[in-house]
Amino acid sequence: MRLKTYLSMLFIAGAAPYDVSYPARAWATLLDLENPETKGARRVNEAVSWLEARQFVTVANNPGRPSRVTLLNERGKGEQYELPGEVYNQLRNKKGADVAKRNRYVKIPPEFWTSGWLSVLSTPAVSMYLVLLCAQTSDEVSEVWFSPDQADKLYSLSADTRSRGLVELRKAGLLTVRRRALSNDVFDVKRFRNAYMLDMGRLGESATIPIS
Repeated sequence: MRLKTYLSMLFIAGAAPYDVSYPARAWATLLDLENPETKGARRVNEAVSWLEARQFVTVANNPGRPSRVTLLNERGKGEQYELPGEVYNQLRNKKGADVAKRNRYVKIPPEFWTSGWLSVLSTPAVSMYLVLLCAQTSDEVSEVWFSPDQADKLYSLSADTRSRGLVELRKAGLLTVRRRALSNDVFDVKRFRNAYMLDMGRLGESATIPIS
């Protein structure tokens, strides 16, 4: 809930002053939560409170109107929010690519919201979708792979979260998984790894996950 709420705010508050002021029931409806007027709105409010406590956003009360939520830097250190593309380009031009690298960012296609994927996918699936976007080495869709040790070190996601997320993305048609040999040497011991590729075209279709 926290992840989905924060991603949605990043998606909507795309211009200065990077803030939003919508009732909780509106966010609950966007995320297709059960009972958006009551239970769903409460879940959204709890998520926003968590984000505020950890310095991802600030919340200003607005009597008689929805509170105004302002984005802060994604690192959770209470710093002012800036568009990642602008920060990356400034650092790359002034201090070089190596310094700018830690500000590298990825864009989530708008179809992730407009086709309903954010509301249909579980949090593990959304998390792994972000991981796979980040793991691509360029803007072009390509096969990626990572070992469990790498995944744990880079993203701090449990093995169960990774497994459930990848299975769900595959069922939804958003992910293709292929077995690739680690070596083509006929005298080498046959070892394989899973290679993952996102299907970006599927995002434009209505979000559905077939029931097994």
